[in-house]
Amino acid sequence: MNKTVKAGLLSAFLFPGAAHWWLKKQLAAVIYAIAAALPLYYIVDVTMTQTQLVVDKVLMSGGQIDLLSINEIVTQQMANLDTQGVYLATVTLFCVWLVNIFDAIRLARKLEHA
Repeated sequence: MNKTVKAGLLSAFLFPGAAHWWLKKQLAAVIYAIAAALPLYYIVDVTMTQTQLVVDKVLMSGGQIDLLSINEIVTQQMANLDTQGVYLATVTLFCVWLVNIFDAIRLARKLEHA
């Protein structure tokens, strides 16, 4: 497997910056990893917070817990959620990941032909 393919696979399937680290470009690797980790952290944080709020409401409702009541609580919680921040973080993560893949492939080609 040549460097270009391996760099593309590392970037696409492991984490942004992995291929750059493998190609001995540690500064670029750290920049891409941080640029991907920040929106990912935000998405996970919002998801965990919303999940905990739903669980708390389900437990506080007491009585019989059925799927219909859980669905109603989740629907109410999602109506209160500000989705713009999560959407922006998701788009940012996707863009960072794509730029990272193309940059890793470009860098690997450059190093193969050097």
